[in-house]
Amino acid sequence: MSQSRSAIDFWTLPTLILWLVFFAMGFFPEGAFWAAREAGGVVTQNAIINSPSLITVFLSLYLGFSVYLRCIDAGVSRENAVARSIQIGILSLIAFLPYPFYLLLTPGDLAIPGSGVYRLDELIAVFGLPVAKILSWLYLLSLIVRSYLSGGTEVFVNMYPRFEQANSAHNGSEN
Repeated sequence: MSQSRSAIDFWTLPTLILWLVFFAMGFFPEGAFWAAREAGGVVTQNAIINSPSLITVFLSLYLGFSVYLRCIDAGVSRENAVARSIQIGILSLIAFLPYPFYLLLTPGDLAIPGSGVYRLDELIAVFGLPVAKILSWLYLLSLIVRSYLSGGTEVFVNMYPRFEQANSAHNGSEN
C-alpha cells in the first residue's frame, strides 16, 4: 500500500527525537563511542570492540535498511529500493564518518616546513571532508524529518534520480 502523506500522530515526535539521537551519535561517533564506554564502565583492555567506526557502519546500515523499507512501502520496485538504500548508505557513511574537527583549528601545520607551500591533498582532506560530512548529514536529516512531517514515503521516491513506483513501472518500460 502506498501512502502519499504521513499523518502526524502521537508517535511522530518521539520517533523524530530518536532519529535526532541517532544523527547526533553519527555526527560525533567518537564522542558517542567513548561516552557509551564510560557509561558502561568498560576499560580498553576488557573491550571486545575498540573502534568508534562501528557506530558509523551500523548507523549507515540501519539508515539504508530503513530507506529500503520506506521505498517498498511507497511502491518502488525491489531493485530500485535496493539502489536507493545503497545510495543512502553511501551518503550516510560519509555523514557519519569520524572526523577530528580540531584539525580545522591548525591549518598552518599543513605547510611544507620552510617553504610556505601547502600540500593540496592534505588541504582537501582537512577542509573538504568536513564540508562533505556536514552537507550529507544535513541532507539525510532533512530527508528523514521531511518524511515524518510532510512528505511520507514519497520523499524517498522523489529523491534524485527519480524512480517510478512499481505499480506504474510495469507498463513495458522495464527490461
